[in-house]
Amino acid sequence: MGKPAKQKATTHQRMLVSLPRPVVERINKYARVCRGGNKSGFVADAVEAYIEALRRHRHTQKLRHSYAAAASHGLAIAAQWRQLDDEAWTKLDQLELSAQR
Repeated sequence: MGKPAKQKATTHQRMLVSLPRPVVERINKYARVCRGGNKSGFVADAVEAYIEALRRHRHTQKLRHSYAAAASHGLAIAAQWRQLDDEAWTKLDQLELSAQR
């Protein structure tokens, strides 16, 4: 009996994908330049970068929505206080004018 085959511990999983020929040609070209010909590493880097870009875009959209909601809320509060604010400034203007006389 021979030794049992060693299980290679890996964090990678093999996938089979179909891509258009022009995309494959560009992957080959850029993998040679950027990853020393390692197409799997290049594709993994590209997918990670794309996922990160999607995550950032989603986060930015959430922030924009939150900022818009906060601005609307702030404007609503300002509108509620506008009459009192106008009255206070009018009284202050009147006090200044009477003090100058």
